[in-house]
Amino acid sequence: MAVTEETELVQLTEILLKKVAGFFEVNDEVRATFYEICTDLEEFDAGTVIVPQGGDYGDIFLLERGWVVRSRHLENGARQIVNVALPGDFVAMNALLFSTSDFELSCKTDVAAFRLPADRLGNALSRDAMLSAALFWVNAHEESLLAERIVSLGRRSARQRTAHVLCELISRLEIIGIMDPEMFVIPMSQEEFADILGISVVHMNKTLRTFEREGVVSFRNAILMVQDRKKLEIEAGFDNGYLHFARREDRNAWRPKRY
Repeated sequence: MAVTEETELVQLTEILLKKVAGFFEVNDEVRATFYEICTDLEEFDAGTVIVPQGGDYGDIFLLERGWVVRSRHLENGARQIVNVALPGDFVAMNALLFSTSDFELSCKTDVAAFRLPADRLGNALSRDAMLSAALFWVNAHEESLLAERIVSLGRRSARQRTAHVLCELISRLEIIGIMDPEMFVIPMSQEEFADILGISVVHMNKTLRTFEREGVVSFRNAILMVQDRKKLEIEAGFDNGYLHFARREDRNAWRPKRY
């Protein structure tokens, strides 16, 4: 591994472990395992489809930088964006269980990710209970994101959906150390936000313009300027407990038993 890749791995490992901190105690063995399995850093250009819908999964990726979009394309040409992966997130984790993807995984930006062969990761999981716990957390985290998206699509108004997804992205960026309280780079178009929220582009544009007039947020050229975050969170009814278990008072700090 080159020195630059080793440095990136240290940073990436810290991003990932920071996200799971508080859920369980991370030991040196888990860190060593990441060094063992994260050896192949690959770069992808924006627009690259890592896994096509209906295509073979192949390997798993641990995102070092950039944004990856997970989406489903329908026969009528419509698209539903299910979620986005940020640095420190795993991509194509289902490769551990399935051979074919039901979704498209594409690079929204230029991306760098560590390639993790499914068999190598599977072997590591079989011998390291703490690593298994970490990946269990990752799965539970993604399930929480998807469950909250279902709530938005089924029960929140377009205005509430927009506020909620913005609050969610802000909180996720803060968790990985992007802490500017007023400005966030979010490389998504209004059309893509509409595809996340299940509304028209016209409705999305109208909602964002209303928020801008009210002095809440403005979103232009992939830059989200936050003027009144508290008002945005109230509008969304936002509670970030589902994003970061370490902030939940009811969390269970699981640790494997030592025999």
